[in-house]
Amino acid sequence: MSRIVFISIVLLLSFAMNFYVFARLCGLFRIKKDLVFWTVVIICTVSLIGASIFQSSVGNVISRVVYTIAAGWYGILWLFFSALFVYEILRIFIKIKSSVAGTIIVTVVTLITIYSIINAQLIHIKSLTIPGPTDTDIVQLSDIHIGSVSANFLKRVIDKTNALNPDLVLITGDLVDNFNVTTKKAIELLKNLNAPVFFVTGNHERYVGPARITKSLTAANVKVLNNQLVDYGQIQILGIAHNENEKHLERIVEVPNIDDSGFCILMCHRPVELETLSKAGIDLALTGHTHAGQIFPFNYIVGLFYPYMSGLHNHNNTYIYVTSGTGTWGPRMRFGSRSEIVRVEIRKKL
Repeated sequence: MSRIVFISIVLLLSFAMNFYVFARLCGLFRIKKDLVFWTVVIICTVSLIGASIFQSSVGNVISRVVYTIAAGWYGILWLFFSALFVYEILRIFIKIKSSVAGTIIVTVVTLITIYSIINAQLIHIKSLTIPGPTDTDIVQLSDIHIGSVSANFLKRVIDKTNALNPDLVLITGDLVDNFNVTTKKAIELLKNLNAPVFFVTGNHERYVGPARITKSLTAANVKVLNNQLVDYGQIQILGIAHNENEKHLERIVEVPNIDDSGFCILMCHRPVELETLSKAGIDLALTGHTHAGQIFPFNYIVGLFYPYMSGLHNHNNTYIYVTSGTGTWGPRMRFGSRSEIVRVEIRKKL
């Protein structure tokens, strides 16, 4: 029942956005809203959910193309919605011919779309230096979203990661969007990473099924941490599995065997309050989930739910880094954010 309610809400919001954008554009260009209009609105409303089910079930070239087009449209739809929202405000103060306004909006959205698609394919290296007891180089990967991105994209990520020659690779969730044949083969590519790899689940792994993902990752020489604490030299790594209960991360305060005199890294998918981390004796938390909004101005909405939406934050010598993510979810687009691999250099305190 909860899934039906969720899908119904998504479809309702999707219909509202598609109807508004198409109706407004038709109004600006004085195009009649006939049967074609309603057909396009309905198809676009159900396209992403339909394409997601098709891609998850089949996972071939056709399903990937269909999903890419449907997801891409929702990125474009958001840009149109945002541009039209700005227009609705500006037209109160500025008089402009409707056809001219429509042409400007379409042109601007087209240019931003092209930029966003190119920008999403550029993988940046973000470097951090954190004081600690030993010199250790760590790479954080997060929110790759195999399914939304291709296996070729993952190959590029692996090559760039290996080029950094890390001592450890930490993957903080949302590695996959589905578990079809293509995704399973892509997971096998993780065997090519030249360092020990640890993983914690994100919300998308919970949707797919953590047990299935864990089995495939284990076969790919990836250690899945399910609320576990492991030692790596002078560093402790605590991996907390994703849970929809917002309070579950507070349990890290009660985790036994955290060495307060040592250096503990927390891996979790969602950002955590710095005060909670400090009380738990965590020195560095590596998280993701937010995508830094992925497509502006969605970052303002994400920021309402996550005060630490992106970047490095510090409180009482406890650090948290919220990555913008290595891949993309849905549309392969980034505007106002970037895809990144995070290089964390733990260096001895001077």
